[in-house]
Amino acid sequence: MPQDISKDITFIKEWMAKEPHLPQDLDDKLIAKFLHSCYYSLEQTKKCIDRFCTSRSQMSEVYTNRDPLLPHMQTAFSITMVASYKYGDIEILIQKFDDPNMEHYVFYDFLRTHTLQGDYWVQRPFLAEGQYIILDMADYTLKMIAKTNIMFLRDYILYMLEGMPIRVKKIIGINAPYFYDKFYALIKPALPAAICDIIHFFPDHESLYNIIDKKCLPKEYGGEAQSMVEQNKEWVQAILERRKMFLNENLWAADLKKKPKSNDNTMSGSFRTLSID
Repeated sequence: MPQDISKDITFIKEWMAKEPHLPQDLDDKLIAKFLHSCYYSLEQTKKCIDRFCTSRSQMSEVYTNRDPLLPHMQTAFSITMVASYKYGDIEILIQKFDDPNMEHYVFYDFLRTHTLQGDYWVQRPFLAEGQYIILDMADYTLKMIAKTNIMFLRDYILYMLEGMPIRVKKIIGINAPYFYDKFYALIKPALPAAICDIIHFFPDHESLYNIIDKKCLPKEYGGEAQSMVEQNKEWVQAILERRKMFLNENLWAADLKKKPKSNDNTMSGSFRTLSID
């Protein structure tokens, strides 16, 4: 990280002020995260921020009605767990779906919890050299496919990887069910090759030991780090403490009515190649 990025932050803020569709509520710390995620390339940072803000408006299905105290959100939180761990300069984010009978799974509510977790995550101070995202698929069933809007999910995954201020190095599915390839086949065609190259599936959690030092994993996976259940409670509490902020449905969102037609928010379908080893 450059010793002094204040000039870069000022440059980005001045650029945002000149773009009529972009919000003015990104603080210096969040802008610094975007700069870091884009390896301090100003042009790449501008593209990433534009994608981030524009997509939040385009995906109103999951960026509205997110009050964490509402019953539908409480239900969604009850079937999701999230926790993060450090592995040297790498940040490990583990997400687990916990609804084996698919009794409470509502696709958009499920993603709403992810957006809240993501909004809290990007405000945490750790500037990781990269992230490993681990998805525990133990409770994934074929019923999930029928209840999922696959097209929306594809767009959401691309947005998360190309618009969020993170450097994703690996995406790992553990405890992958026998049908995982069928589920993945519905999404893979829309993903750039660079993203597909960092996606891996394993039949168990022990396979992680070949990639990550076992002691850096939570107790649930045989490691020495804090229990995922315990840390998830901390995440939920932190989100509740920020409830007022999340009630703002225009948080970090672009005004699409003011967005110039010539201003393309996509990144030409390509992943940020600098973020891949």
